[in-house]
Amino acid sequence: MAEPVIAATKPELVSLKKGRSYFWCTCGRSQRQPYCDGSHQGTEFEPLQFKCDSDGDYLLCACKHTRSGPYCDGSHNNLSDSYEEASAEEVQATADLAITQRSGGDTGKALLDGGCYVKTLDRDALSCHQNISIQSMIHPDDGARCLALFYLEAQGGDPAVMAFPGSHVALFVLAGNGEINISGKSFPLKQEQGIYVSADEAFALQPADDSSPLQITATLCPGGNAPEWLDAMPDNFDESLQERVFSVDPGKREVMADRFYQVLIDDRIGSADMTQFVGEVPKSRAAFHHHLYEETITILSGQGYMWTEGARAEVKPGDVIFLPRRQMHSLECTDPGGMRLVGVFFPAGSPAVNY
Repeated sequence: MAEPVIAATKPELVSLKKGRSYFWCTCGRSQRQPYCDGSHQGTEFEPLQFKCDSDGDYLLCACKHTRSGPYCDGSHNNLSDSYEEASAEEVQATADLAITQRSGGDTGKALLDGGCYVKTLDRDALSCHQNISIQSMIHPDDGARCLALFYLEAQGGDPAVMAFPGSHVALFVLAGNGEINISGKSFPLKQEQGIYVSADEAFALQPADDSSPLQITATLCPGGNAPEWLDAMPDNFDESLQERVFSVDPGKREVMADRFYQVLIDDRIGSADMTQFVGEVPKSRAAFHHHLYEETITILSGQGYMWTEGARAEVKPGDVIFLPRRQMHSLECTDPGGMRLVGVFFPAGSPAVNY
């Protein structure tokens, strides 16, 4: 079987109209990428005719190795053994950028370009309700349109029952062991697990050991709701979604050149709007790139810098990053041991897709 020509190593961003027919080039020879211009004549390739479901911007594959043609699925990242790194020109152009400091010294927000920012938890600003300490880390007031993120810390004692009415919630256990009750059904928890709570459900958190709190991030979609504290746990667990807790498993990692990721929560388990994943990054500085999704990132281990076109900020374990849609950025890991992170993005899809 003939191999297609790699027309480009990044997808093409195009605007498509619902109901209109398009012909995607599969051979890679077209001069009208990503569309066919007839250059496949005389080869075994044929263009792919397709229609999209709605008006909007889409990323069409230009490397011709996607398994989801005509749409990019991130396969371009595996065309080489290493993820695309910042070029010498990018490094030189940004060499003199000062480090953006946090608004509160050691805590608070470091605001970068386009509304992107890095934020460090301020423990003195935690608010408490029964056994839960909580702090907003990403909120619509910060420029987030689709997502919000709260830091939660559950101590021993009478568990608070909380809900975010109308929002789907992706939780991630940063530290500790314990239990979550989701609208009347309980699940054991341990470090580095993702948990899904649907929009109409409530939940309560209880650590296994009163001296070791559960530390958790809660990412909401949509993100405009404040927590609602309930007097009692409702009995409305969604029985159609039995599996709710998902563990990090190195055996389930997907390869992205010299990086890895594992999707924990996506539409396969009922989360149609957002995807949660854990990523592993070696010591490196990625080339500047964009995503069509809005994203929250929490650093689990390792340190480095978050770069935008005209700014950078230090990142370390526990820091949260807000990344608006289409914002050019690069995450650099300076730690010889690499960096691990958990990300959540809207709309749902593959974390490998970039342009």
